Amino acid sequence: MVVEAKVAPTTGKIPDKTMGQLLDYVNVIWTEQPTRTFTPILYIHGEIITLFVFTRGPWYRIELGKICYTDTSPDILDVETIRMSLLRLWLIVTLPANKFGHFCDVNTESPYIQFSRPDASTKLANAVLADSENPNTLLLDSRISRIVNPYSRLAYLFDTTYKSKRAVLKLSWTPVKRLPESAVYDILHQTGVEGVPEVYDSGLIRADYFGYRLEYIILEHCGESLGIYVVECRKRGVPDSEIHKNANQFICQVSNCLVQARARGILHRDISDENIAVRNGQAKVIDWGYAKIIESNSSGVIGIDPAVADKVAQQWGFDKAAVLENEDTWDPLTGTVLFMSVPVLFGMPKRGLFDDIESLFYVVLRAFADSEDCCGFKHYDNKTLALTRVGILGCESGYLELFSVKSDLGALQETVDAMLKFLFYLGNKYVGHELFSNGDHERLPDLRLAKKLMDEKAVNDLKLFLPIVPVKVGSGTTRKRNAAVSSPGEATNPKKASRGSTLEGPSSQMSTRSQTRGEK
Repeated sequence: MVVEAKVAPTTGKIPDKTMGQLLDYVNVIWTEQPTRTFTPILYIHGEIITLFVFTRGPWYRIELGKICYTDTSPDILDVETIRMSLLRLWLIVTLPANKFGHFCDVNTESPYIQFSRPDASTKLANAVLADSENPNTLLLDSRISRIVNPYSRLAYLFDTTYKSKRAVLKLSWTPVKRLPESAVYDILHQTGVEGVPEVYDSGLIRADYFGYRLEYIILEHCGESLGIYVVECRKRGVPDSEIHKNANQFICQVSNCLVQARARGILHRDISDENIAVRNGQAKVIDWGYAKIIESNSSGVIGIDPAVADKVAQQWGFDKAAVLENEDTWDPLTGTVLFMSVPVLFGMPKRGLFDDIESLFYVVLRAFADSEDCCGFKHYDNKTLALTRVGILGCESGYLELFSVKSDLGALQETVDAMLKFLFYLGNKYVGHELFSNGDHERLPDLRLAKKLMDEKAVNDLKLFLPIVPVKVGSGTTRKRNAAVSSPGEATNPKKASRGSTLEGPSSQMSTRSQTRGEK
């Protein structure tokens, strides 16, 4: 708690200079701890002590009273006044945060909330408490517990009912220089990406408050995490063969989603056990709050049409150039540590589709692990975890046990092994060490293995990320995706192949790379 003291007492209106100093403290605290919902400041002026509480909405002033004598002969009333002031101060400084929040007029009466947009052409909305249920209100149930990242972004999630459907209300404070999650969902739905939650309603309650926006999204309830699904199935006595069969389907569904999204210019960047939800035999990728937009360009980068990105930016009121540049700087920082890819753990400056698929690989291993206390998930620091995983994954016959996956995976085994090969092998050569030792290393799609992880539609999208090479046509040249096939059994130079090849069918494809599709 910040304490500011002035010699002279202040009565009535706080001087602008003093208020400016208090607000400077608030700004510093919210810069360092942006997920705070309120900031208390004790203001001692003369013999008086005052509590200020600054919230993301209004601010409050609570006079606690005198804390010292004003003459040399105090009477019993002076003593009692000071005693009460100190008791008020003690009560406040010893309150837990959830109790202290009641100074901020926390609602404890109405469980209903209603959102409305007065102007349909903008995303700005009003949020009001409702006295009773009607077709447009949300009934707030319990808060959904999620791990909160103390930096940059804070999201509150609530179970709710919306128009007789089970739903989730998500309220997010995000910096105005970060991408609004609702804008990402708009793009995903407009471009037909499969495996993402349906959005019933979304908008902005605050467009810019101390450099943050308050965003709301009402989403379909997508179920439980993959790990909880496995645990609950085993409790109910579901046969392992059925669990493994369903897990194969879930891997395919999530892989399809990630590839389709990336081909349309969206990269998730936070695939974790909590962000893959399973319900009624369908796996969906949720929480796109850390996603980034990638625009297509004349250099061959695959992404969203810049004109579409311009329109989305205008609708959601953000500076596209500033947001895209800022999101690039977050590439090596974004994600959930235990599920980060090896390059991200090593702080590589750029990330791509393969990093998200590698995160999915760890989600699957974690879901079927017998214990969280194992080498593959033990985090001392990021680089140590990365090096440990590179060592483990090079042991093709024993890597599962080092991730504490000790039970028979049955039909799932082939898929998990295919993911390992897809991510860390070039042909039959393990190249895991290249992910951190070679800053120019690019993982390129092995289409033969990809067909074991995703459907044909996603495989076709994956072909967009094959390298482009010059091909001689008559007296000139044109550009074409790599299609040259090396002879069966031909020796492969891992360093060259990792930078300019792909695999399709039983033999490796080799060529000299002139230009890539901008994907790592």
